[in-house]
Amino acid sequence: MDHRHRSWLAAATAASIVFGWLVAAPARAPSAVMNSDAPPEGRTGAPGEGTCSSCHGALNDGLGTLTISGIPTAYIPGTKYAVTLGLARTGKTRWGFEVTSLFAAGNAMAGTLEAPSNLTQVLSKASRFYVSHISGSGADGTFSGTADGPVSWTFDWTAPAAGGGTVTFYFTGVACDNDGQDSAGDLVYTAAASYTEGSPIAITPVTWGWIKANYR
Repeated sequence: MDHRHRSWLAAATAASIVFGWLVAAPARAPSAVMNSDAPPEGRTGAPGEGTCSSCHGALNDGLGTLTISGIPTAYIPGTKYAVTLGLARTGKTRWGFEVTSLFAAGNAMAGTLEAPSNLTQVLSKASRFYVSHISGSGADGTFSGTADGPVSWTFDWTAPAAGGGTVTFYFTGVACDNDGQDSAGDLVYTAAASYTEGSPIAITPVTWGWIKANYR
């Protein structure tokens, strides 16, 4: 058998093995488990973004509760706030979220997001930042097995410097059936909340002279 014939035979054998594996390998359904550690960035429903419903089930069926709290109606520039996102839905047992904060004018990133606990993390895409759930390394930010909710995640937001104007938070929550699949049994909720810019609190320096002038 000459060299050319042996080379052709080896190539044909390799091709047949690969083809046989492709035919025999079972097709796998997409798994929601791959997003339990972090959702894809850009799924908050903000301008130019999608939502988690691109992988999960129905959007805003009206039976879930998605809330945000911790920021006053008028935020104070430069102030750090502990923000809490809450999610509940009867019949669901695993949970996730993603949130971002944008200026109402221009939709640029507004303020700074931080994840102080082992249940949350900060993600980034282009010029936007997000906070989301995280799971693994002994922590479970998806609250697997927690029936019905409510569950909640807390993160920090430092308001932007003065002059930025109104800030809008865009956020998505996912209430899952915990079957490990992206399926119709998962439900997605979206919401937005806007906060106007307040005035910095004036601080009067206290001196001994000021105390004597005001309290004698």
